[in-house]
Amino acid sequence: MEKRKHLYWTPCAAHCIDLILEKLGDLPQHKNALTKAKKLSCAWAKKAEGKEIRKIVLNDRFWQSVLYAITTTRPLVHVLRMVDAEKKPAMGFIYNAMDEAKEMIASNLGGSEGSFREIWNIIDDRWELQLHRHLHAAGYYLNPQYQYAENKSTNPEIKLGLYHCMDRLISDATERSNADLQLVPFRNKEGFFGLQQAKDTIAKRSPVEWWIQFGDGTPELQRFAVKVLGLTCSSSGCERNWSTYNQVYTKRRNRLSTLRMNSLVYIMYNRRLRDKNLKKKGLMDDEDPLLCDDVASDDEWFVDDEVEVMPSEL
Repeated sequence: MEKRKHLYWTPCAAHCIDLILEKLGDLPQHKNALTKAKKLSCAWAKKAEGKEIRKIVLNDRFWQSVLYAITTTRPLVHVLRMVDAEKKPAMGFIYNAMDEAKEMIASNLGGSEGSFREIWNIIDDRWELQLHRHLHAAGYYLNPQYQYAENKSTNPEIKLGLYHCMDRLISDATERSNADLQLVPFRNKEGFFGLQQAKDTIAKRSPVEWWIQFGDGTPELQRFAVKVLGLTCSSSGCERNWSTYNQVYTKRRNRLSTLRMNSLVYIMYNRRLRDKNLKKKGLMDDEDPLLCDDVASDDEWFVDDEVEVMPSEL
């Protein structure tokens, strides 16, 4: 990073949220519910031990603990779905999403600080010390959905993060100065930003698409905004690329030649890219990246007997 000072390194948001949820699962009130829930799905439930299972199911305290677990983790799961999805980059949304998740957890627990402080501390340990970066604050500032919201945050760290990113990502001093000056018409809805179409499509377009469409009057700021808002917060895309290879390379298929193996991975991954583009155009239903049932099956690509493929045929 010392050699490439214009680059940013950020942790994987999905992994950090996973660690938060894992830590929450270690809390006594959560651990007790999880331990009992695992008993409900064990093989002994059909035998004599099933009587104990019956007691658990009929115990109101068990279901109260389940409800507590759901109300304290659901907001974080929503953030996890957002950063793990491929429909639009999450860089412009994660800063606000984490704040809203914390507020939702506090509201679910009645708003008393004593009821949610322990959970907030677990979240803050990961967010403040590991995950939160200037890029997230800059993404919040440049996202028109938040910049033009009546209840937008005025936390000084947002503007500080914005200028840190400008110093690092815009190497040319003149271009950086122009981008800084162009923040004024963006903030005041002047020029293209004041068009009725710009106001009407803030929530209908992704932040990147919105800037491409209406940022022509502020070219330096437009380039900077597209660069920041187009970034991903998670490495899940890379993991899914490896999972494509793992789906192909199983014990049942390990006799495939290297050439054919690479061809199958190439076909499967590009089919997913095609499906992603179709979803953007509204031609396919949205899929949940956290549900395995939404992942397309790859069995159609394989047969028991391998047919040797010559390089010229690929």
